[in-house]
Parts: sequence; structure tokens; C-alpha cells
Amino acid sequence: MDPEAFLDMANQVIKLKMFPYFDIAHCVLVAAHVRDDLGTGAQAFSRKHPLSCWLSTMLSVFASSMLCNGLLGEPILAPLKNTPQVVVATIVWSVMSVRPVIMFCIS
Repeated sequence: MDPEAFLDMANQVIKLKMFPYFDIAHCVLVAAHVRDDLGTGAQAFSRKHPLSCWLSTMLSVFASSMLCNGLLGEPILAPLKNTPQVVVATIVWSVMSVRPVIMFCIS
């Protein structure tokens, strides 16, 4: 690849705002991992217990922020105050749990 073209592409990526592109990617990967942890009965379990699946996904999405806040002596649930990020994570969770076949098949 041409170094100048690579530099131009790198500058375009730097100009991208982190929200919502990288947050959506993070939420998709975390939701897929939580779904894989449930095993073969994931879809039946998520339909029977949607609140527990949502809560485990939210705890996984915001785990690093909660851990850092706990270590720094700040409120642990402070990351959940970021309403747009919680909404994005909830939308990704609902799409991944309601229509998992249409979305990404991560095995």
C-alpha cells in the first residue's frame, strides 16, 4: 500500500468520533459473547428471562468503566448515567437477542 494513501486513511480514521461507531462495535462483540456464554439454549433463555440477559449484557458492556470507577473511588454506577451509550447498548442487545440469525453469526 502506498504510504501516502495509508497516511490519508489514518487521518480519516482519527477524525472519526468514537461515538457511536466504536461503541456499536463494542456492544455487538460483548452481546455476542454473552449470548455464546449462555450456550445452546441462549435464545430460549433470553426469551424467558429478558431482564437478566439485558442486565448481564449491560454489566459486561460497562464492566471496565465500573471497575475503574471502583478503583478510583468514584461511584460504580456512574457509567450508566451516560444515557446515549446505554440506549445504544440496549438497541444492540435487543437486535442481537431478538434477531440473532439475521445479525452476525460469531462462533
